[in-house]
Amino acid sequence: MDVSAANHHRPTAAAPATVPAAADKVAQEFEAMIVGQMMESMFAGLESSATFGGGGPSEKPWRSFMLQEYGKAIAEAGTLGIGAMVREEVARLYAAQQAPQSAQQPAETAS
Repeated sequence: MDVSAANHHRPTAAAPATVPAAADKVAQEFEAMIVGQMMESMFAGLESSATFGGGGPSEKPWRSFMLQEYGKAIAEAGTLGIGAMVREEVARLYAAQQAPQSAQQPAETAS
C-alpha cells in the first residue's frame, strides 16, 4: 500500500532559511520514535504463533526491531505529519531565539 500520497499535513508558514539543517533529521527521528512506540503498544497484546515460526526466544527483540523500522519508514514517507509539525516548532523557536540577537546587534553597533 502506497501511503506517500496520503500526506495531508502541509506546513502553514515557510520556515526561516536559517533553521539548522539538523532540524529535519531530528524531526524525522522523533516521528519515527513516536510511531515505533505506538506500534509497540499496538502489538503488545498479540500472541505469537508457533505455526508461523513465532514464539521463540528471539521473537520479542526481532518484533521490536521490526516495529522500529516500520516507524522509520512511516516517518520517512511523512504521512502522519508529526515530523513536519516538530520541524515547524523548531523553526519557530529558533527564529524567536535569533530575533532578540538580531535586534540587539544594530543597537550595539550604534553605541
